[in-house]
Amino acid sequence: MTARQQLIELHDVYDHKGSSDIFLEAMRDCIKHHIKNNQFFRQYMSKEGFDPDTLQAEDDLKRIPFIHANFFKKYEVLSVPREDIVFYATSSGTTGQKSQMFFDKDSNDFGNAMIKNEFRYFNFLSDELTNYLLFTYEPAQTSKNLGTAQTDMGLLQYAPVNDTFFALRYNGQGHDFDVYGTINALEEYEKQGRPVRIFGFPSFLYFTLKQMKDIGHRPLKLNKKSMTMLGGGWKGYADKQIQKSELYALAEEMLGIPEANCRDGYGSTEHSVPYFECPHHHFHIPVYSRMIIRDVETLEPLPYGMPGFANFITPHLMSVPAISVLMGDMAVLHAPEECECGIQTPYMEIIGRAGTSKGKSCAITASELLKR
Repeated sequence: MTARQQLIELHDVYDHKGSSDIFLEAMRDCIKHHIKNNQFFRQYMSKEGFDPDTLQAEDDLKRIPFIHANFFKKYEVLSVPREDIVFYATSSGTTGQKSQMFFDKDSNDFGNAMIKNEFRYFNFLSDELTNYLLFTYEPAQTSKNLGTAQTDMGLLQYAPVNDTFFALRYNGQGHDFDVYGTINALEEYEKQGRPVRIFGFPSFLYFTLKQMKDIGHRPLKLNKKSMTMLGGGWKGYADKQIQKSELYALAEEMLGIPEANCRDGYGSTEHSVPYFECPHHHFHIPVYSRMIIRDVETLEPLPYGMPGFANFITPHLMSVPAISVLMGDMAVLHAPEECECGIQTPYMEIIGRAGTSKGKSCAITASELLKR
């Protein structure tokens, strides 16, 4: 097997020490692939004087020349023939700058395996028929390639589908937030007694639960195996945002979902490695990536506890050279021992988006539906 294949076959998805040599070899192989097959990347690495064979220790990863996430809003730089692309994902709705990320079969399979392995690690794989409530866009031509839509639809494969309900309903021209339809679906799922999985934007879950309380709706008692896996942030509704602990407590109060089964997720179109919360609600870094925090002025690496730009490194994609991506997100990296869950990899705390831009994310676009 190649190093990338070995990486995806690892049993412990949070073992950086045991996976270090495999990760470094996978990075060398992936960078060499892009240098060979991508003119832009080849010239960039040559200009920076970077040789992938110099990656011999984890500390060397910080020397990989990074590409800013905004680059992918303007340019398409493929490292495989275009006919090998099986799908692409975009990072925004119908307005604003879009990041586009392209996936060949190899990259797509790697991505699906990452999610499945992390779901298995947290015991979220199931053979029981399950109902799905998706706080994301109902499939339509305008939404089928959105990063969040792709992610949420992909999550339906880890427990067999009994029924799905999309809270953001397609109306022929765009999407509307159907809060009362969502409440009706929850009532029906309570009657059926099957597990319910809730995916999508946390803001929509909050407004649904708040609407239930505002109209005096009785608390529902969903199957105790129900869970949430949220993601996308509260962008555009920061003034309404509540702490995750409050949201999880509200979900337990109004839906009967145990707090331990309420999780958040983090990912982006430009860096599509999935990050899921541990039972203590921290985003630990899996074996498929490494993270560096860079100073906002000097771009030099920072130690644990210091805020800066998030720089993600991964051998995931063979289709696009998103090897080392500098995000617009501000983050802090924490030492493993600061979390009591027992996972022995660092965990990240996402602080927010640095600066201002006309570009809109999926969550910003979605939040505009709430304003309507």
